[in-house]
Amino acid sequence: MRSHHLRRFGALLVAFGLVACGGGGGGSATPPLGGSSGTGPPPLPVIPEVTSVNGVAALTLTAQFDQDARPAFFYNGIEVAPTIRVSPGDTIKIHFINDLPAFCAPGVATDSNLHFHGFTTSPNQPSDDVIDILTPPGGSYDYTVQVNPDQPPGLYWYHTHPHGLSSWEVGNGMAGAIVVEGIANYVPATAGLRERVIILRDVPNDSSLAAGESARLRRIAFARRSPSDDDESGGNSCAPETDATPTINGLQQASIGIRPGETELFRVVNASGHRHFDLSFNGQPITIVAQDGVPISTYPGAPQTIVQTDVVVPPAGRVEFLVQGKGRPTPIVSKCFNSGPAGDLDPQITLGQLADDSTWSNPDNTTTQQRVRKPIAGLRRSQYYATTMPPPAQQRTVTFTEDANGFYLNGQQYSPSSAPMFVAQHGTTEEWNLVNASGEVHDFHIHQVHFIIESVNGVPVANPHWFDTIVLPPEGVGVQGQLIPSQTKVLLDFRDPVIVGTFVFHCHILDHEDGGMMAKIQVQ
Repeated sequence: MRSHHLRRFGALLVAFGLVACGGGGGGSATPPLGGSSGTGPPPLPVIPEVTSVNGVAALTLTAQFDQDARPAFFYNGIEVAPTIRVSPGDTIKIHFINDLPAFCAPGVATDSNLHFHGFTTSPNQPSDDVIDILTPPGGSYDYTVQVNPDQPPGLYWYHTHPHGLSSWEVGNGMAGAIVVEGIANYVPATAGLRERVIILRDVPNDSSLAAGESARLRRIAFARRSPSDDDESGGNSCAPETDATPTINGLQQASIGIRPGETELFRVVNASGHRHFDLSFNGQPITIVAQDGVPISTYPGAPQTIVQTDVVVPPAGRVEFLVQGKGRPTPIVSKCFNSGPAGDLDPQITLGQLADDSTWSNPDNTTTQQRVRKPIAGLRRSQYYATTMPPPAQQRTVTFTEDANGFYLNGQQYSPSSAPMFVAQHGTTEEWNLVNASGEVHDFHIHQVHFIIESVNGVPVANPHWFDTIVLPPEGVGVQGQLIPSQTKVLLDFRDPVIVGTFVFHCHILDHEDGGMMAKIQVQ
């Protein structure tokens, strides 16, 4: 377990003056909640933030090994990935330094880079280019990323994206949140609410690349094998997970302060390499206001909110929702997620609790907790996100397959030197049929754009709205025992000319992407 590392993360946040008390993680007895008379998990750490000044959010981010020999981000000399807070039209400038050791394994250079996940921004240098920007150990790169003036307000994130090392780097924590301000313009009820930026991870118990590669090979599902064969889960996704430890803002469990009757805005990113989180608050209704950075109501005809009792957040997915406090502690649970007979282990876990913080030592969290700003005057709505998608100019099929040698899209494994699999025209939309012909889920993600889900296995989707990462169900078994691939149809939006260039789409279960399940698309 990583308990000493998790405790150090809490202590580092204290050093920033950003949490009410320290402690966390591990098997030792937990201290009382900050100033309360009860006991339980420590308060949720608040991650330090970089806020734009005069329209620019500027920071230096260093990649280096921490004291546990894990690849990590350091900001101002502290091991932490700060939350970047901007408004539409701002600029993010990051001086990225790669101080990782020259080789993380024999013959494997520890290259790195950054991806700005969910942004409708340029895929060209010096912006969101993960194909050609690859910073070697000892090198640096200056990113300049223009936040689209039309970027919907919500939760996005940044993470490393070197092909072959993505799962190792991101899985160990090289990722952070980006908040684009203005959610109250779309959901007025959020104005003035306490806001919780929550980073969920599934930290490998062994930080070495060799251990990660071994786990990746164990997770390769051999096509059309029976669940009794020696795949990762043996057909039981709820079996105990033994090679990684789920965390919430760096702790194994945390208490989130909320008064009885108070409503808070939770902004959750799944920054794990491959774990799915199915969040539930003891069956209590939650009100979803945005997914993958975009308010639900942005797409014409969509409702302003969606009320559910749980929500699945796939790797790289984000969800923003309202929660109301009760007069008693409420467990925060990730329910078991069925990843398919050949899928990963996603058993039920407890991430912490909601608890009344009125008696805590810092009851209002006035120095540590953001409150949602009032609507921003003059915030413009996207001419693309806020308009109905026109009929597709092109229809394509992308088939996800795997075997003992790796992972494939349309029978091909990714190579940095590969030509684009598709060429699309900006100003158009396309319909893609995403076919999963394997015994485990895959998580489809495409850079630079969002999409609308039309149907899953022929069933139209209710309340269509914007996503950039979705779960593709595993293949099913027909009435005569034959295996039937799943089919998910989506409408992709290539209308904004800012995305002209070459970028990638892939499975965001990152050991699958590292194993070849990625391809390029050129928009011209």
